[in-house]
Amino acid sequence: MALALVSTEFLTAIGLLVVLVGVPLFVLGVIALVTGYIQYDAERYLEELEAAEIAEDGELADDRR
Repeated sequence: MALALVSTEFLTAIGLLVVLVGVPLFVLGVIALVTGYIQYDAERYLEELEAAEIAEDGELADDRR
């Protein structure tokens, strides 16, 4: 009932503002989420590589003795 008191042009303007602000915020949020996951996954992968390298170096040192 209260919407009937507001002009259609005003509702259209508010809708456009919601779309112009909401859609970019949503896209930026998705990009931030994906970027964060990629960074987390890369750090975890590098830690695994470093652990494997340390283990390999330890095995080489044991073989030389």
